[in-house]
Amino acid sequence: MRKTLRLVTRPVLAMAVVLTITALGANASLTTYSTPASFNAATNGVTTQTFGFLSATVGPGNAVGVNNSLNSATNNGFVSPGDIAAGLDIAATTSFGQDIALTGPNFFGTGTTNYAVFGNYNGSGLQFTFSPGVTAFSLGILSEFSSADATISVFSPSSVLLGSITLSSAPTSGSGAFLGVTSTGSIGSVVLTATDAPFAGVDEVQFGSSTPEPSSLLLLASGLLGAAGTLRKRLG
Repeated sequence: MRKTLRLVTRPVLAMAVVLTITALGANASLTTYSTPASFNAATNGVTTQTFGFLSATVGPGNAVGVNNSLNSATNNGFVSPGDIAAGLDIAATTSFGQDIALTGPNFFGTGTTNYAVFGNYNGSGLQFTFSPGVTAFSLGILSEFSSADATISVFSPSSVLLGSITLSSAPTSGSGAFLGVTSTGSIGSVVLTATDAPFAGVDEVQFGSSTPEPSSLLLLASGLLGAAGTLRKRLG
């Protein structure tokens, strides 16, 4: 039986965030960041997607269900074209109809701080697809029950699993727990699920490019110098 997002009475707990990476792909490695400052230092020119535009249609304390998916062309009465940044598509992992919940701050008395997007059915997660692929993203992660772990699965543009990250005890109130990720390979999509709770959501998404590490820049410079030397020999 399907269940939609609902009010649940529960204690608000102070919860530590623990990150674990498993199942790394052979051709890429992932690095995680637990603060915006550390993520910003490792990235260059990321796009930030928040959902404050919902204040005009959903409003504080409320939640509405809409069909998959949300992108720059969406026009469903709550989300207008251009509200979602170009290159980002957000879809629930279910397909029953009205699979996405758009929520206002403190929706149904939950104590959340920001406008957010959730999967709307029991067991539903969210998939974030980036076009073109990116090498950095971050999520502000929320769950519907206390002490809920979230799983973030990261895929290449060809749907190869690059890594699976576990975030322990995603919050049920306040702002979403920050998780930033950079990759040495291209990221095409990310799937978020709450392993101990029926609903997973986000109040922010960022995506863009990571900054090459100094060793990578040195290799690039060496390669360019080598190519220049080869060209000089050919021209000489």
